[in-house]
Order: sequence, then C-alpha cells, then structure tokens
Amino acid sequence: MPIFKVPGPLGVNVPGPNGFGRDPFYANGIHQAPSCGSNGGCDPYQSHMAHKQSPLDAPEWDGVVNICYDVKGQRFGELMMSLRDSAISYTQDRRVELLRWDAISKARTKRWFNSSEEEIRDYLLPILDSVIRVLKSLTPGNFVYDTAENNVQAGCLPGQGMVLTGVVASVCAVDTVEHRISINMRFFELPRMGYLFESYDFGTGDSQLLTLIHEVTHFHDVASSTDDFYGVYNADRNVTNPRARKNADSLAAYILGINL
Repeated sequence: MPIFKVPGPLGVNVPGPNGFGRDPFYANGIHQAPSCGSNGGCDPYQSHMAHKQSPLDAPEWDGVVNICYDVKGQRFGELMMSLRDSAISYTQDRRVELLRWDAISKARTKRWFNSSEEEIRDYLLPILDSVIRVLKSLTPGNFVYDTAENNVQAGCLPGQGMVLTGVVASVCAVDTVEHRISINMRFFELPRMGYLFESYDFGTGDSQLLTLIHEVTHFHDVASSTDDFYGVYNADRNVTNPRARKNADSLAAYILGINL
C-alpha cells in the first residue's frame, strides 16, 4: 500500500565519528522540514529557521524541533528513509560486535541485559538480524497516520492490541506482512537523532531514531518486545530485571550503544 516513493536505492550511512553512521537527512547542511502538504496553512520553514541550523560535520542541536509535516509528503519520506538508514547502520554495528564477542561486546550486553554469557549473544543475534531485515524492507508507504482506521487495517481493533509508544508512534505487533508504523504528531516534536549537544553521544530522552528502532522490535517476527520499562532512563534502572531483554527501549538503547 505505498503512498509515494522516494527515488534512489536503499542507502547506507556514511560512517561518522566512532564508526557510526551520519544522518543523511543533513545532506544540505540544515534541518529540512517535511512538507506542509496542500493546505497552505503553515510555513514549513518558520520553526526550523528559529532553531540552530546543523552543518553536516556537527551533530544536531538536541532541542525540540517543531515543524509542519505531511505523512504523505516527500519530505516526510526522505526523513524516514534517512532514519531507517541510520538505524540499519547502528544495528549492523551491534551485530558485528556480537560476532566478535570480545570484552567490549560482553560489557555492552551486561550493561543493558545483565548478562555476558553466550546465551545472551545467542538470544540477541537473531533479533538483530530480524531488525535489519524489517528495516531494509521499509519504504515511506509503511508509515501511516495514527488513526483507528489504519489500526484496524494493521490487524488491531481501535484501542486493543496496539503496542503504544506514548502518543508518539505505535504498531500492531501482529502486522508482520505490511509492518505498518503509525505516526502521531508528537513524533515531529522529537529530536531526530537524540545526540547530546555538540557530541555524538546519545542522551536519555526519546528521539525519532530511538522511536523507529523501538517500534520495529515490537513486531512478532522481530522480538515481540514489550513496554515494561518505558524510556531509556527506566530501562537503565531495570537492567537486572529478567524482562529487560524483552523491553523495547532496552533493546533500542543497546542497538544505539547508549552508555549513560
């Protein structure tokens, strides 16, 4: 059910500092606001112009980015494909790390899942493979407005069966064919990458990148993750709980290599 297409092949991020991918959405050196669509009721650059512009070689300013948007617009498609490519890059980094299974690898699994034994490695590898598989399959058409009608089409009754991420985004975990991700307007108030100011380190707050990975883990053909400990801060406080390995934000924080 594609809504539109963004030309060009599936991209892979250009490695940035520390070997991680740089967000290709900054290709023109500034925040680019998704289109306001055909209603003409807002200036797509008004809020964007009021905030610090981000040159290619610097991390984004980690403030709230209030922008107009249109989930059916090309700008939105470009944004989501750039986030998808960054998510693929980080997940591939974690997979390589697990295959290496050295002291750094074990310290990271211990950090988020309280285990550095072979069993956690064997548990995480197929999850990472599934995250990569689903991410690579995503196109702009996989992202839809968060409406009751779209939730029903995804396989869940309104208000039932949806795995919610606050009011930011949601999925129907049984939607393992289309992998639709419902987007709420608050998604556009989040920072894209979630870097701390003037660094490439992630903070504890939500971001568009974290949200995307979080939602993908919910699908039953990925990890069937839960929201037992919502938010990176709460995930951090519950690393010794056995449910951490199924917690969506624990998995997302691990994939992004967050180190508080």
